[in-house]
Amino acid sequence: MYALSHSTARHEAAERKTFPIVWAAILMLLLFISHSAKAQVNTGTLSGQITDSSGAAVAGAQVTVSDPATGYTRSDKTQSDGQYNLPNLPIGSYTLTVAAPGFAVESESVTINVGARARADLRMRVGSESQTVQVTSQDNALARDDASISSIVTEDTISETPLFLRNWDDLLRVVPGVQINRYTNQAGSTAAGRTGDFNVNGVHSLQNNFILDGIDNNTFSENVQELSTEAAHPSVDVIAEFNVITNPYSAEYGRAPGAVVSVNTRSGTNQIHGTAYEYVRNQFFDAFDYFSKQSLKTKAEDNQNQFGGSLGGPILRNRLFFFGNYEETRIKQGVSRVATVPLDNERVGNFSPAAAAADGISPYPTIYDPTTCSTP
Repeated sequence: MYALSHSTARHEAAERKTFPIVWAAILMLLLFISHSAKAQVNTGTLSGQITDSSGAAVAGAQVTVSDPATGYTRSDKTQSDGQYNLPNLPIGSYTLTVAAPGFAVESESVTINVGARARADLRMRVGSESQTVQVTSQDNALARDDASISSIVTEDTISETPLFLRNWDDLLRVVPGVQINRYTNQAGSTAAGRTGDFNVNGVHSLQNNFILDGIDNNTFSENVQELSTEAAHPSVDVIAEFNVITNPYSAEYGRAPGAVVSVNTRSGTNQIHGTAYEYVRNQFFDAFDYFSKQSLKTKAEDNQNQFGGSLGGPILRNRLFFFGNYEETRIKQGVSRVATVPLDNERVGNFSPAAAAADGISPYPTIYDPTTCSTP
């Protein structure tokens, strides 16, 4: 009995030693997989060529990008042909700095958008490394490193555009080739209020691909019972920017023949930023539409309150940040439906002119015998 219990104890101890090894192996595998994944559905790439004043390539130049808002820094050295490549950069505004022996330091501001392949070619000037040349240039609309057709909707556009029900999906209207189904209270179908319902270049609305921070964000129900094509529908205040790729996109996206909508959420910075808001709408401010006015004496109740706030800032400066958001929507709405019902005389089949006059309406239309189709 003692030997058995002693053996069991040793077996349990061996299992306790095995579990950390197994978990460590799983963690290493996940890290390897995440490191090997090169798709940049929620990041961007910066590349270019560094040359001297004569147009010759500058090899071995130190290329550094830094984001002053978060302190994030990446660097690379140019190859023999002067080319450099900085993939998987988080979106934001960067300062690009290039330094090489015998040349003055070149500096330029660049913006990295979600899913975009930006390019910055710099021509270095002979001088001391203590000198810094600030280069100011305008963004080139032609992307030489990417054949896809896309539209970036930035944070400024998102925050400054009035949106019905504060749905950021309405901004898809500004993208060429996009047709959004209009929302209306007069329609009785559930699809009339579905978010993310848009067609791109004639492709069905359920063939679009939604991505949120690089993660699949599509619902898969065939009849869209959740009234949204997106699994998670973030608040307007959470979105930093989004990219709509209409065609032709690269193999890193795939999945569907429609558009790719890649959304990136905001993050904290070294500065504390926050918002607080409440949007109010009710029937006292709403117009009484023409069709409802024909059949209703008073407007239907339509009270809407949307309130919340967001806050972001540093936990460890240049290292760790936080960002949180809360939003609540309360809607109390009376929806009117117009229908035709038979009058009392019509219920008993009396369509005579006298019955029409008694009902105070114009004469009934002539009713024909269905067997002859001609006899009143």
